Amino acid sequence: MTVAIIRSGMIVLIANIVDVLTVLVRNVILARLLPVEEFGLAATFAILMTMVETFQNVGLNRLVVQHPDVDDARFLAGLHGAQILVSAAASGLLMLFAWPFSLVMGTGELAPAYLALSLVPLVNAFTHLDVFRVQRHGRFGPQALRALLSQPIGLLAVLPGYWWFGDHRAALVAIIAQQAAAAALTHIAVTTPYRIRFDTAIWRTVAAFGWPLIANGLLMFLILNGDRMVVLNQFGAAALGWFSAATMLTLTPANLVAKSLQTVALPPLVRAGTDARRFQALYDAFVGATAWIAMAMVGGTWLLGAPILTFLFGPRYLPASTFLVALACMNAMRLFRAVPAIAAMARGDTRNSLYTNLVRVIGVPLAFLAALLTNQIATLIAVGLIAEVASAALAGVLADRRCGAARRPFGTILTWLSACFAAILIGTWYHGHALVALLPLTMMLGAQSLRTLPMPWNPAPSWRGPAMSRTGER
Repeated sequence: MTVAIIRSGMIVLIANIVDVLTVLVRNVILARLLPVEEFGLAATFAILMTMVETFQNVGLNRLVVQHPDVDDARFLAGLHGAQILVSAAASGLLMLFAWPFSLVMGTGELAPAYLALSLVPLVNAFTHLDVFRVQRHGRFGPQALRALLSQPIGLLAVLPGYWWFGDHRAALVAIIAQQAAAAALTHIAVTTPYRIRFDTAIWRTVAAFGWPLIANGLLMFLILNGDRMVVLNQFGAAALGWFSAATMLTLTPANLVAKSLQTVALPPLVRAGTDARRFQALYDAFVGATAWIAMAMVGGTWLLGAPILTFLFGPRYLPASTFLVALACMNAMRLFRAVPAIAAMARGDTRNSLYTNLVRVIGVPLAFLAALLTNQIATLIAVGLIAEVASAALAGVLADRRCGAARRPFGTILTWLSACFAAILIGTWYHGHALVALLPLTMMLGAQSLRTLPMPWNPAPSWRGPAMSRTGER
């Protein structure tokens, strides 16, 4: 089983590396072509794209992995029908939100461009869900093909878009081209014919599974974009330009790992079924491995972030280097708290992220208040990081209570990971002597993480409890 997970993980990782790196290259090209202010305006399209994903995110790509009836062709056709209805509703909502969004962002002249993004849900309505269904059986090739080809198409669309418009609208052309390619590529290398069926019983299943994800998506929209909206509102378009570059540089590896983690972790956790010991062993291993990756992301940003930022985006974006490590800590913590959410989803519970993001979203108005009172971007980020730690703690507790994933290894590793991040931030922002504590803290984090990995010398931890039902009840 471990070999199969590693092999699947490599396929997914390679595809996702191409995916996220192509997005990064696309944005680097835009940053080089456009003035900083224009790049800041182009970043507002990314903010609105998050809203697009929120409105149509009922988790159909995850439902087809988790639901036991997904191999029934009629059920899959019913999901396609539900997808069309959801996408049409999302498109209508975006049409309504385009103008108010432009007013909130102070970019009223961009309202027609924002309105054009309402086409994206209509394109996504015809995505073939079979590329996700086969992941339940360990086949990741169709989804890998989609990732390997769609983002390069969006990248290639940047240059004609810039040649035609010569401004931030080049980003809009690239986004629409990539989304259209991604939907079209789902119809290649699939085993089940594309069919559409409208079934109210399936709609109820989708609604029960998806409403927490939509609500969670709205919260994630505020979380992921709240900081950028505050920066634009308080510090201007130029500040948003270089702040977006720093966010992009630290969020890209976090998104890469998060996408790969969900794709690889969800199927084996689902297959663990009611085997509590196997489920716990998998959960612990993903917790330990993700902690290592999170620490590596922050360490790499600390050592290489500023040179990479300057190399990719140019010296105009150097003011962002001050905040790279803090943003890396925040995104790494968000990645770490995804593990209990995935474990909960494997048990059919999609509310873990919703409840934890209710805690995290409290940090958005607090961050706005901090920026208003101090006129400092650093305090805005610090408030966000504290809220991420609180959300991660709640995620572990909920996973324990609702799906039987014991909180002890997760909570212990979270404590050491938070201590490492605190030492790095205090050392880089305030007093360099604090970095002396980083080595012992990192060693303790490494020791705790190693205990969760499937090694011959690791005994079965005592916190692995009795068998559970499929819903996680003990």
